[in-house]
Amino acid sequence: MKYGIVVDSGCDLKQLTQDDENGIVFSRAPLKLQVGEKEFVDDIDLDVKEYMKEMYAYPGKTGSAAPSPGEWCSAYEKADDIFAITLTGSLSGSYQSAMAAKDMMLEKNPDKKICVIDSKSAGPELTLLVLKIREYISMGLDFEEIVGRIQNYQKHTHLFFVLESLDNFVKNGRVSKLQGSMAGLLGIKIFGCASEQGTLEVMQKCRGKLSAYEKMVQEMVKRGYHGAKVVISHCFNQEKAEYVRDLIRQKFPECEVQIMPTSGLCSYYAERGGILMAFEE
Repeated sequence: MKYGIVVDSGCDLKQLTQDDENGIVFSRAPLKLQVGEKEFVDDIDLDVKEYMKEMYAYPGKTGSAAPSPGEWCSAYEKADDIFAITLTGSLSGSYQSAMAAKDMMLEKNPDKKICVIDSKSAGPELTLLVLKIREYISMGLDFEEIVGRIQNYQKHTHLFFVLESLDNFVKNGRVSKLQGSMAGLLGIKIFGCASEQGTLEVMQKCRGKLSAYEKMVQEMVKRGYHGAKVVISHCFNQEKAEYVRDLIRQKFPECEVQIMPTSGLCSYYAERGGILMAFEE
């Protein structure tokens, strides 16, 4: 195939199908999710519900491991020109692994073209990048022009999230115990965002069942949203994902909103009930 789009499992878009018309092959380099001595591969066959059940039942430390350079190389071999998109480097070594694989591949095949993108985000924002790259390829743009366009596009996408728990962030040192304790208080949800540096930041604690979701939509408008594409991922919370979609459509009736469940990795951090939303300005 001419083009390859490769993601790690920080991307929730699991149904990546080969696009023969535009010469695109899609691949996934899964992270490994660790619960004690047990390892779950975060591929399209992962039973996320069963994984979450074991994660919550296990009293010790849990975590994740990035795909190896060899796994990235295997994906790079499937096409001539490659676009690889990784989970933010602040949460995983996946970007470093993908870059190491790029060096290995170019040493063997100097003519191959590989662009590795640190999403500086997670979940639905990776999905936005995949969809935009596919759009650029279908427009007949050459590799270098797509690289330039997607780098500019990335500057105008954002990720917000609403979480009911920060336990796994605290366990892995991603947020402080003080920030994490806010999510444990009765009736409080955590509203946050992905920063420009790729860290996941707590912005506000919200009381009430719906106030955090309303705040999310208000904030996206402040960030320049005007009715472009939106992707919402949820961890076993379809109802609230649809509620957020409906709030957006009240303001922007013609907007395109795509809803999907979180991958294993994003379920690990979002935890049950979590909502992640990415949008274009």
